[in-house]
Amino acid sequence: MTRILVIAPYPGMRDVFLEVKEDMPSGAQLDVEVGDLYKGLALAKSLEENGYDVIISRGATARLLRKHCNLPVVEVKISGYDILRTLTLVKGYTGKVGLMSYLNTIQGADAIGTLLDMNLTFFPIDQEEEIENGLKLALAQGVQVIIGDVISTSMATRMGLQAILITSGKESVTESISEAVHMAYYTRREKAARQRMEAVIQRFPEGIVAADREGRVFVFNQQAEELFGIRSEHALDKQIEELHPLLNLDSVLKTGERSAEEVVSLNGEKALLTKQALLLDEQEDGGFAVISSARRIQKAESQIRQSITGFEHRASMHFNQLVAGSDKMKETLKIAIQASQTELPVVIYGEPGTGKQSLAQAIHNAGRRKDFPFVFFNCEAYTEEQLPLELFGSEGALIKRGAFEMAHGGTLFIDAVGKLPLSVQAMLFNVLQENKVSRINGTTPIPVDVRVICANGRNLKNCIEDGSFREDVFHLINGFSLVIPPLRERKEDIDDLVRWFIASFNARSGKQIVGVRPELLHLLKRADWYGNIQELKSAVEKMCHAATGPFIERMEAEHIVTELGKTADAQSLGSGIDISGKTLEEIEREVIWRVLQEEGQNQSEAAKRLGINRSTLWRKLKQATSE
Repeated sequence: MTRILVIAPYPGMRDVFLEVKEDMPSGAQLDVEVGDLYKGLALAKSLEENGYDVIISRGATARLLRKHCNLPVVEVKISGYDILRTLTLVKGYTGKVGLMSYLNTIQGADAIGTLLDMNLTFFPIDQEEEIENGLKLALAQGVQVIIGDVISTSMATRMGLQAILITSGKESVTESISEAVHMAYYTRREKAARQRMEAVIQRFPEGIVAADREGRVFVFNQQAEELFGIRSEHALDKQIEELHPLLNLDSVLKTGERSAEEVVSLNGEKALLTKQALLLDEQEDGGFAVISSARRIQKAESQIRQSITGFEHRASMHFNQLVAGSDKMKETLKIAIQASQTELPVVIYGEPGTGKQSLAQAIHNAGRRKDFPFVFFNCEAYTEEQLPLELFGSEGALIKRGAFEMAHGGTLFIDAVGKLPLSVQAMLFNVLQENKVSRINGTTPIPVDVRVICANGRNLKNCIEDGSFREDVFHLINGFSLVIPPLRERKEDIDDLVRWFIASFNARSGKQIVGVRPELLHLLKRADWYGNIQELKSAVEKMCHAATGPFIERMEAEHIVTELGKTADAQSLGSGIDISGKTLEEIEREVIWRVLQEEGQNQSEAAKRLGINRSTLWRKLKQATSE
């Protein structure tokens, strides 16, 4: 619906508009008021906020409205028909007739007067201030009748002349309405485009500040408000350099440089500041600055890296998901929570299966890097030759990004860090010291921002004493030291652990197991659980599979505990291993657990005794605890 406000300079024009209104298209609404010049302006100013799209008026009133109103103004033009009607009216008059108007109207009247064989005297004007002098000239020349618009005929009457108003007919009025409808349509389109652009600028995730060639601010978006702590209404029309020294655009406005870019510090945070000249028709017409948060850039970079590698590195565990009923575990979590609120590195000690990775994930998720990658790197999963390639990346026919690059902006969790060869430890020292990683066969160091959390089964101080770990690396990674007790030292946590393992199983399987019979839970608590939480989880899931009712019964699951060889009721292993009724995989698993136990959970020594490498042993342990 197009809403049109008509300010008619004389009553007769109102009547023509009201007559034409009956034949208007249904998509337009017309309201007509009568008012000449400043009276018309007062009417327009009082009504323009009432939802009108455009104003129609004529002559001097239209020009006055165009200067002072916010709405677009369409002027009713004096057509040839209007002039013809007026001249026909005075044709045959014996006195001297003059016509006062603007040049385009006079040219039309001259042509029509010639056709009508009329002798007219013309008094052209360029602005309203010339009317009085023009009328005095007409009087001096003996003119008796003046033809013109509202203002000239009104003044002519006051000066004693006869005056005939050039009135607007239906043709001119209809044409003005058609022009107003089209103008309203394009005005709405332009307004919608401006609003969309304004919405884009305001919602843009970077701060945007723009100024004209005099340095007056005309764009200051919401992100700029947050970055500089200034409301836009207090920034607009101000000199840009007054808002903040960083916003000085001299580097692009006075030096001739089209753009400039620098890393700056804003409110204690790093940001990328880009300044650009604003060009209109290849001419500088001001400039603008874009302020990008360094953290946002890092996050975007991380997402790009993830899209390149094809998978995400995400931490799923949080502190409230970790079971900590025992005093030892509570103390560990207390220190871990403190560590999560810092950027210091962390070393986590614990036997295999105690949940070192889960604790590392919780630390990551509670810190400021929670929205960035969490990359898990197990040193025992690779050969000595593979370790530097996987950790630091490599260049050659194909570019391989290492774990440090994948963890950029986030956390790198290095498990079994004590198993890194000394040569790789030396490379690790350089990365931690310089915050730059050099790919194998690469030439250009790559800056990385990574928090490092390490884990190891054996205390690294002992590794330093026997020469297997560098002391300088230890000091770089040992910000916080955490110890996760083995499950056999926190058996009061078994109740809750079993409960959560059952809940997780129910969610995956669709079963509705509600608990474990007390006598079976007693057996679980008597077990040693050298595989710790992972071994307990594996046992509980097997029991869930065996359960036929809402509770896991002892008769259904006791054989699973016995099979694992972990309870006092299970058949004693003695000096050998009972192989009766067991598969080859089960016998192999018992051998691995026995050797690990005898080697004090030292996987390197256990692998040597078993005649396999560390990566093979690690895979078998992972497979055993996930079954």
